[in-house]
Amino acid sequence: MRNARLQPIRLLTLSREYGAGGSELGVVLGEKLGWRVIDHELVRRLAARLSCDEGDVVAMDEHAPSFLERLAAAATVTAPESRVHSSPWTTDPDCVAAAAREVLLEAAENPPAIIVGHGGNCLFRGRTDVLRVRVVAPFEARVQRVARRTGAPPQHVAADVRRRDADRQHYLQRYYKTDMNEPCSYDLQINTGTVSLESAARLVLELIGTDAASL
Repeated sequence: MRNARLQPIRLLTLSREYGAGGSELGVVLGEKLGWRVIDHELVRRLAARLSCDEGDVVAMDEHAPSFLERLAAAATVTAPESRVHSSPWTTDPDCVAAAAREVLLEAAENPPAIIVGHGGNCLFRGRTDVLRVRVVAPFEARVQRVARRTGAPPQHVAADVRRRDADRQHYLQRYYKTDMNEPCSYDLQINTGTVSLESAARLVLELIGTDAASL
């Protein structure tokens, strides 16, 4: 299996269901390829750009505003286009999403890079050097994986998985007018409930055109 693209892949986007292992796959691929991975460090970059605490960014990251949050935003006097650079910063999901878009666009100007989540598959769909990968797993498998990682009770984890899935779906709908389950939004979808992260990495490396024999 060889990549049929004429232009080499220099940008990889990893969309993921919560608990499916997308971030872990990003780490493995980053190490194997020697590419920058834009994932958890995005929170640090956003906090610096917005002059706020990282905890505030985490609370709003990949989160579309609720009806009440939209009402609160509408009541502010700050113009929407200036929110990203306004001071003091307010906990506004639209502001965080706009800043994330700016940071990701800047990062993609200097490829190669791996971008995890945040609608990267939508943001860069017009590029010819991008490979868009979706990482999924059955709901129960994701709950078990997150419970093992966090030590939280499975019933609490299940509720958190549902909430995060809904948040990410609303995020893509609001900011990219896209359904995250639209299959043509991705070049490759991997089910980590049946495919190990090591095998998933081999598949991606093969598509990128890198020798995966050492994996």
